[in-house]
Amino acid sequence: MDIKEMITVDTVEFDVDLNSQIEVLEKITDILMKDNRITDKTETLNGYIQREQECTTGIGFGLAIPHCKVESVIKPTIVYLKLNNPVDWNSLDEEPVNVVIGLAIPKKDEGTLHLEILSSLASNLMEDDFKDSLFSMDDKNKLIQFLHNNLV
Repeated sequence: MDIKEMITVDTVEFDVDLNSQIEVLEKITDILMKDNRITDKTETLNGYIQREQECTTGIGFGLAIPHCKVESVIKPTIVYLKLNNPVDWNSLDEEPVNVVIGLAIPKKDEGTLHLEILSSLASNLMEDDFKDSLFSMDDKNKLIQFLHNNLV
């Protein structure tokens, strides 16, 4: 799957005003529904919430990568949110989150695609230049191109 099919200008938002982890997950779900990437908001939101209950997706560095693998996801999607104010996420480093990369994966692809993306993100996050770029981007098309060039 081409990353450019997974992330579009409609699934990227900067300067987002949200106050909690649940508001962020609801925002991701709203974006997915608006962009016709899912068929059921409740199932998708519950998928994100259940995943967070298993283990936090706040990996550190001010970044969270919430993900869900549910039947209601029509096509694999990446949602990128840059928050105006950091949100508590129960992150591994106990720091709040200000960049969120949400993954929505169809249930049928659960064992492969999201693991490839998570692995690619994890290895890239070891590089300071990647982290700096990921956090400082403020142009949707440049961000999409950056992720296309650096993921999977």
